[in-house]
Amino acid sequence: MEPAALDRALRHAAWRAPRVERKKFTEVYSAVRTLERTAAYVDQALERLAEVAEALRIGQTTEHDLMRGLQAARIEEVLDSLDRLSKIAADGKLNLLHGESDSLYLDFGHEAFRYVLPPFDLRRGPKGLNIPHLKDGVENSSDVQAVSQAVKLAHVRVSQFAARLSHDAGMLVRMANTYEADISVETAEGVTHAPVD
Repeated sequence: MEPAALDRALRHAAWRAPRVERKKFTEVYSAVRTLERTAAYVDQALERLAEVAEALRIGQTTEHDLMRGLQAARIEEVLDSLDRLSKIAADGKLNLLHGESDSLYLDFGHEAFRYVLPPFDLRRGPKGLNIPHLKDGVENSSDVQAVSQAVKLAHVRVSQFAARLSHDAGMLVRMANTYEADISVETAEGVTHAPVD
């Protein structure tokens, strides 16, 4: 959802039934937790991509065959870790980084605005970040160039997705706070406080 549409939904949303409001409050915060968990794995992916870029740079400037081979193996291992990250990034049944998940969505407000976040495929394969394998090690300059360009593009795409996660989490927290202001909130002791006008 575009920021303007979300702002309109916040302005026009009508909170009337306390049970519905409490349920929606819970749903919104659950979505925030999903975004935060997803963001943690995205941050790890960005670290992996930075490691690959540095390993490529070192590998291209290394003169010894053995060291080049070890560097190429390290690059492949770090890139393969993206696949592992994508598999374990689940929050409940929802995994926004595996590319085959359902979208995260929330319906809210009396005008039925819908917040939607489609999944992002973090895997290195053609359907995801599309980072080729370094078949012949770092001595093959054309392969190295292809991997290097793909890693740079992947870093941009993952960074853009990270920025959206941060933005959307902030907007959803605003939504949750709007609900919270209009409903009774149960404390840890089970005492219910009326909302403050």
